[in-house]
Amino acid sequence: MDNITKIGQLLLETLAERVSHPDDFGHMEQELRQLLQECGREGLSQWVQSLTPTYPEDHTDCPYCKQEADYIRWRQGNIRSLQGNMSYQRPYYLCVYCHRGHYPFDNELGLRPNRMSAEMERLGGMVGVQIPFGQGSNIFEELTLVGLSDQSLDKASQAYGIEMATVEEEWAIESQNIAKIQRRRQTERPPVRLYGSMDATKIHIHGDEKDPWRDLKIGAWFEASGRPPTKPDGEWRIQAENISYYADICESKEFSSLLWSTGVQRNANLARELVILGDGAEWIWNLVKSNFPKAVQIIDWFHACEYLMPVAKAAFQDKKQQQAWVNNVKGSLWEGELDDVIAACQTHVNPELEEDPAQKAVTYFQNNRDRMDYPFYRKQGYHIGSGTIESAAKQIGTQRMKVSGAIWNEDSARNVAKARAAYLSGQWSMLAERRAHLPTIA
Repeated sequence: MDNITKIGQLLLETLAERVSHPDDFGHMEQELRQLLQECGREGLSQWVQSLTPTYPEDHTDCPYCKQEADYIRWRQGNIRSLQGNMSYQRPYYLCVYCHRGHYPFDNELGLRPNRMSAEMERLGGMVGVQIPFGQGSNIFEELTLVGLSDQSLDKASQAYGIEMATVEEEWAIESQNIAKIQRRRQTERPPVRLYGSMDATKIHIHGDEKDPWRDLKIGAWFEASGRPPTKPDGEWRIQAENISYYADICESKEFSSLLWSTGVQRNANLARELVILGDGAEWIWNLVKSNFPKAVQIIDWFHACEYLMPVAKAAFQDKKQQQAWVNNVKGSLWEGELDDVIAACQTHVNPELEEDPAQKAVTYFQNNRDRMDYPFYRKQGYHIGSGTIESAAKQIGTQRMKVSGAIWNEDSARNVAKARAAYLSGQWSMLAERRAHLPTIA
């Protein structure tokens, strides 16, 4: 009989003692989960304790000053694990030179006394970047049978955001290392075609009562497969792939550094073709010019088209006339006939309107005409829609940061946004590995 079968029989005997007549299968599952939780806590505690040294060394190196630390005594540690709260004993050392204590065993195994374990933090953070902390706390306990407060979920999520910020700082240093960039140029295969895109969404922040909304800037790097349609209203078959996101609440100058460093990580500076998509926001194109001046700049097709219907509604009362005008001008835009597009909008400019949609459209198309050569872009097979970054703004901004009633501390908002961007980019495991062994202080 193997060990698993023996354990199963022991579980059956214990369950029979606890519940003689279960109500239904759901009741049986709940009772078994609870028992497994208790067994897991005991087993984990014994497993940890079995790894502690039977006879501690008299001395060990102090991790702070590198001098010799003396063994003092055994001390109890407590940790919040996925199996519940557990305690264990391990040797304590004190340095006679810097007078700081430490637990070599904790550092060796990645134990975090009086805190949530690395695995609990990993899962708690995953929940916290998906849904509001209050809801997440209830769901976490339902799924794991371990209570984790909304404050703890917040702390776990922020911890991953702070770790991501640290990674980005490391990337920033690497991105200025000319020798390293040259080595990558020689050893790595550059992307044939890489896309980038940026956008911003408003986040409600504590503090300034006059202007409580701050820009959460979001960027994305991605590749794409498929081709655009052959006509303006055709079916789009282009799909973004291998997407990585980045985000921050900062001025354009700081975001410029993040654009460059994340771009270097994706080899944007080495790409044979670098294509940047965006709306007409001036800050976006200023950053592109200063960081990737050779990139192909494209105004998102759908965003450009959004300027047409307001002009039609102001010019015509009949909906059929409105749609006919939009379709005609959109056709000109699709064919790259910008003079015709501008002229069509210019015809309906009304100087008496303070916010004239026609004049707004004229200014927009004039300022961005060099980014609207759609026939050339289609011929090259370029992606001309910024749906990827709009999706990022929704997933990071709207779905998580702008939930009903959410008002953020700025640092908290920044950290959670960075953590969510990392999660959506498939970087959670990398961050978890970095956080698996945090130094402990006695």
